[in-house]
Amino acid sequence: MYKANAFMPSPAWANGSDQPRKMQWASVTFVFTLVLLLAVPLSTWGDVRAYMSTSRGALTFVVPPPEHVTMRIIPASPHYELGSDSWSKIIPTGGHTVHLSNPDGSVSTHTVAMFHQIRCIDILHQAYYNEGSHRTDLLTQHCMNYLRETFLCHMDMRNEPQGSTFTHNGFESLCYDWEGIYAEAERNQAAYSERVGM
Repeated sequence: MYKANAFMPSPAWANGSDQPRKMQWASVTFVFTLVLLLAVPLSTWGDVRAYMSTSRGALTFVVPPPEHVTMRIIPASPHYELGSDSWSKIIPTGGHTVHLSNPDGSVSTHTVAMFHQIRCIDILHQAYYNEGSHRTDLLTQHCMNYLRETFLCHMDMRNEPQGSTFTHNGFESLCYDWEGIYAEAERNQAAYSERVGM
């Protein structure tokens, strides 16, 4: 009787080969490595990327994913009364811009949206503090419109208590921790200053 597989070669495992065992170990090693890589927090990868880019001399702006924090939203703050020195400290010391390396080796300047928004708040503060310059100044008008668009784009649907600044003590709000953005901006600005010899 003719057998269809009479001339078929024997499988490797039938000859005592270690090939299947090697494939199993390779698969286990791959899965184990993948699990280890996925266990590393995203913020660590951002730090690694920033370090590697910085070590090659590239200007980067890599912010780790921000964590949630609770902030007390209050109707008025004695630290930010009109004319207070605190207004001059609300953006990084190097200003509201960061500098990034382009693939061709050139450097481009960008503003961080959060810093742009905060800077606009300070410009409005200065305009009102300077008694009426807010009525004609083009930069003030730009900031009013920019903030209007920002608030519409990032609409906040929470319910806030209403009343005079003397009738309630604010409320808690879940926000993002902004310290990482400031730290990364300061690092970027210091790297840029070092590059241009400032």
